[in-house]
Amino acid sequence: MVAEQDRSTRRAAAFFDVDRTLLRGSSLLAVARPMRRAGFMPTRAMLHSLVVQARFSVSGFDEAQIRDAVRGAGALVAGVKAEELMDFARREVPLHVLPRVHAEARARIAWHRERGDLVFLVSSSPAQFISVLGSIIGVDGVAGTVAELRDGRYTGRILRLCHGTGKADAVRELAAAHHVDLALSHAYGDSFASDLPMLESVGHPVCVNGDRALTAHAQRLGWPIERFQRISLRPSPGRLSRVPARVATLSGPAVRRAHGHVRNTARALREL
Repeated sequence: MVAEQDRSTRRAAAFFDVDRTLLRGSSLLAVARPMRRAGFMPTRAMLHSLVVQARFSVSGFDEAQIRDAVRGAGALVAGVKAEELMDFARREVPLHVLPRVHAEARARIAWHRERGDLVFLVSSSPAQFISVLGSIIGVDGVAGTVAELRDGRYTGRILRLCHGTGKADAVRELAAAHHVDLALSHAYGDSFASDLPMLESVGHPVCVNGDRALTAHAQRLGWPIERFQRISLRPSPGRLSRVPARVATLSGPAVRRAHGHVRNTARALREL
């Protein structure tokens, strides 16, 4: 009886992975060119990131590639002031990341809101970028990869990688802080390596734009399998003014898509 009373006072939530689930491609790679212009990323690294973007958007990354990408991003901002990177995120995320959010993801978030669910973003991308994106979309909290700060500057060391079991840990922390019942909750993800522990931590896992391994796993277990594809590719001016000055972070047919990303990469190279 006590357990039933406790459960009745708890809420359901929806936990969304960001890269390749909430939005097309990678949030970090989406700001590669702006990072180069801002002096955070050498041109050679930016060119490499464009090639990586094409591959990631079609097939995703395995665990080693995700870890390398995140640690590489940490090294790029070593010595950068936290305030400078946050200013960069507030300026560039609305322009380069927000337009990549899938229309289907927006609709699903609205559906959860109508149900009275809380909504959270959980991503291996840097917490600064995810917090700004979350503030624009209007979620209840975010969890992202956290880098070490010393005297107001990033050291290049990653303190917490929000990936794999790290994502599941973040989900449990968010649930505890917000009195969420995970058995009643949904989670959305695309990657077997990165998202499976998060998906397994809730009562209603959903495979979205899944890689081969996650799709096969979802089929075996009878999980819903969905495709989020539609985007506007244009920033919404009305939303740009809604980015707050300060954001709190708590503690994300194949051939045609491939050709499209190759064209985008070629166009980006011509613009250099």
